[in-house]
Amino acid sequence: MGRMVELVLVAAIMGMMTGCVGEQTKGATGTSNSSSPQPTSAVPPTNSPSATSTPISPTPTITPNSTAQVPSTTTTPTPSVKPSPISYAKEADAKKAIENRTKETIQALKEKDLKKLAELIHPKKGVQFSPYSYIHVSSDVQVLGSGLAALWANTSTTHWGDYDGSGDPIDLTFPNYWDKFVYNEDFAAAPQISYNIILGKGNMINNVFSVYPTTSAITVEYHYPSLDAQFQGMDWTSLRLVYESSGTQWYLVAIVHDQHTM
Repeated sequence: MGRMVELVLVAAIMGMMTGCVGEQTKGATGTSNSSSPQPTSAVPPTNSPSATSTPISPTPTITPNSTAQVPSTTTTPTPSVKPSPISYAKEADAKKAIENRTKETIQALKEKDLKKLAELIHPKKGVQFSPYSYIHVSSDVQVLGSGLAALWANTSTTHWGDYDGSGDPIDLTFPNYWDKFVYNEDFAAAPQISYNIILGKGNMINNVFSVYPTTSAITVEYHYPSLDAQFQGMDWTSLRLVYESSGTQWYLVAIVHDQHTM
């Protein structure tokens, strides 16, 4: 009797275990007795950039006003530039270059030292004499330094140009021309001296800088603005000494007289 009870209990336990296994099998194969589908939650996609992504900077646009320079792949040769000639247009530069030389010249003129003056005259060009501010290159008297003494000693007259106003010929011996159109006043004691600047100005054209430009010559002017107060400056007079360089030295190339003209 006790054996029968044990068998019955074992059979009951086995039945219970078989039922549990069946229920688990149904859940695994999806054969559920429920007809309602289980809802699923939709997760929207994320557009956020990856934490490891590197932002890309936009390429800069070069406008016509941009200062960015594109390196050239070719080299353009630099053109050779001819140096400009030295100019003595600035009075300080002209004075520095010629002051000592012109002091020698004006002293030789004052003393009528023709030997010293000959040494100061340009050895090839000689010196040109002009009685007025307008220089006549083709007709003004031009003398080499070596010919000064002979011209001084010559008692015959020389044609030096024409008088302003009347137009009469200036026919004088060299000593007489000297007294009237070279050293007619004590220019060594002139109250005003300029370097490449014109002081005395009259009605006649002054072409000294056209004939002797400041790029190659220096003009020194000894000027008396007035000789007698009663004439109110109408009796001004100037002596211009023009120099050109040759080698390392400056030489006298022109002696230009000037005064008030009609």
